[in-house]
Amino acid sequence: MNDKKKYITEKLQSIETKKKSLKLKKIKIIKSINALKIEEKELKKELKKINQSDQLIVSVGFDKRWSSYNCIVKFRTFHFSIYLGNEQKIKKALQQFHKNDINDKKIEFIKTEIKQMVSSVIAPYLIKYKTKDKLSFGTIIDLYIDSGDWDYWRSV
Repeated sequence: MNDKKKYITEKLQSIETKKKSLKLKKIKIIKSINALKIEEKELKKELKKINQSDQLIVSVGFDKRWSSYNCIVKFRTFHFSIYLGNEQKIKKALQQFHKNDINDKKIEFIKTEIKQMVSSVIAPYLIKYKTKDKLSFGTIIDLYIDSGDWDYWRSV
């Protein structure tokens, strides 16, 4: 009986020692996980800043004073607008990329087309030339023609 008692006591002490050891390891692991979470959070913030600086934002606005449209572009350090002209001029310039007549299309369709066109050509242009000078709606059209991103070409 005494031997059995001694064996059980030693076993209990061994279990207590292992529990303490595992608790210490658990604390170290939790601290490591928390440190990794903090580092992950900081890296995600940094990545978000990088993504925002490389983000291309293109919008089309209407100028009521002149009944004309402008395209506003934001990319990295570039913030500028491009004069597009009135609705008829824009439709005439875009017609070459469409099989059917677009004169009866609403302005929202035209805005979407311009955004898609500018988005596809402006970033490579700004990266290559590092300037927004000499950018006009005509230049955008020419760049779009050179890019070959359209679905249809109408011979005029």
